[in-house]
Amino acid sequence: MTSVKYEYVDVPSADRIPVVCLSSGHPGPAVVVTANIHGDETTGVGVIHNLIRVLPDLLLRGQVFLYPTLNPGGLAANCRVLPGDSQDLNRMFPGKPRGPAAERHAHSIWTDIQSRVPDLLIDLHTDVAGAIPYAITDRVVRVRERRRLTSLCSRYAVASGLTVLREYPKDRYLRYQLDRSLPGAMVNLAGTPAVTLEVGPRRRLDSEAAATATGGALGILTEAGVVNMPARPCVGQKGGGPWRRDGGPRTNHTGILVPLVRPGEDLSRGQAIAEVRTIEGGVLETLRARSSGFVVALPERTHVVPGVASATVAVRDR
Repeated sequence: MTSVKYEYVDVPSADRIPVVCLSSGHPGPAVVVTANIHGDETTGVGVIHNLIRVLPDLLLRGQVFLYPTLNPGGLAANCRVLPGDSQDLNRMFPGKPRGPAAERHAHSIWTDIQSRVPDLLIDLHTDVAGAIPYAITDRVVRVRERRRLTSLCSRYAVASGLTVLREYPKDRYLRYQLDRSLPGAMVNLAGTPAVTLEVGPRRRLDSEAAATATGGALGILTEAGVVNMPARPCVGQKGGGPWRRDGGPRTNHTGILVPLVRPGEDLSRGQAIAEVRTIEGGVLETLRARSSGFVVALPERTHVVPGVASATVAVRDR
């Protein structure tokens, strides 16, 4: 009989982070599922609610620890960061016990998660409204068992039934401090497999997106051996990889960005992705794909300045 217990993590702000602890009563892996580290990314909150409802009847072995929000202040304020702090909380791990608020907040989260001795982390995020759902795996750059850990992360990501992308190449991965994201730190500091699910729009809880991500999370939990609910392949799932996340060509002019492609659309090298036009409609430039691949997401903006990526794309990871 699965037991369900509610605990709370004290963080430096006035907020407390809830943790729902489910134990099957049988030996097995410990899996941590986290959501809403970016306060405006709310699909994961709905996923955790779904898992709280279904896991007591599905859990076969091991334990699952569910964190509905890692940033309750940001959730309440509908903002990405901790209120009153401009730092990206998901670039702060493992954090520090003293220092800026985001560092201390991250340290409290990290300490609690490590106390669970997890065998796997699933981190729930959203991209933009104009994006396909996908699972993403981090670059393994700081541990010796790179091949084994990379293989494990890939296996879990595939089990989600979503399109699978690898993160940016190593140089950009480190420059963007993705090794200090929560899943990045789990992989590169703790040596623990991690998968990020990017599903749904920001700033509202979309029930269809939450259902898609719930199916993906249950698929990963199935691969971990704690439930038996394999994920169905997501509509529009892209195979034939390995693929990695990349930025589309960047703008050179100020003007109106007009996409010429849709999320999920296949791309050939040289294909037009977008135009930048004047307010009167004149074409200032046409932005073209540098490589073959497919469109992952389109930016949530119309007026652009030089240096804005025209899309997020997937290209082959060689």
